[in-house]
Amino acid sequence: MRCGGYIPDGDSLFRQSVFPLAFKGPRYAHQKLLKLDYDEGSRSLLGSLTWGRYVPTTEFIHRYGCRLAFHMNEKSRAAGKFKEKDRRVYCGAYELKGKAIRALATSDELDEVLSADVVHHVEEGEIAHTDLRIVLKPGSANIEGTKTAIVVALWGGCSGPLRHKCDCDRGMAEHPSSSLTTAPAGDYSDTRSYWLRLWCIVRFQICNWLWQKNFWHP
Repeated sequence: MRCGGYIPDGDSLFRQSVFPLAFKGPRYAHQKLLKLDYDEGSRSLLGSLTWGRYVPTTEFIHRYGCRLAFHMNEKSRAAGKFKEKDRRVYCGAYELKGKAIRALATSDELDEVLSADVVHHVEEGEIAHTDLRIVLKPGSANIEGTKTAIVVALWGGCSGPLRHKCDCDRGMAEHPSSSLTTAPAGDYSDTRSYWLRLWCIVRFQICNWLWQKNFWHP
């Protein structure tokens, strides 16, 4: 049994959608599927996803998303900047495969991309967190245009959404999850057998325990 390491092409990755960050007004905007930050030193676009190995069921996927929105709000409160109208609300997640990330480097429509990969990297106590790193070729000038093209390409490989309402948000009159749109690859479907899903849960529980007890470091 392997806990960490290379993320296989066929493994699922998830992107949690949080209101209002992934929205334009009240409507979901797939152009905001990912936030990509440019690191000039490494000529890289950096983002984040969650690895399905450590969110082995939809319940775990949504727990992650609810924690994500909660911590965003807590940071805002701690900084004295929290406003109820800007409260972060987790709405659901979209799925894509590892191979969709790596295919960016060979896409005819993305000549600026030198390499693309996703790497397991525990961050802020979240074992499922991964780093998305897309390295651009020297001389790439239109960074914002490249970001847009990358997000469009990745959106084309997404399935979902997996809509959700966190317990703290169930009292909202109009929950923004209702505006999530169906991804180009269609609805998400967990095609794993019962026994495979069970094995994935057991593997997660063992790896998570080993990590919590400092017997294994990703």
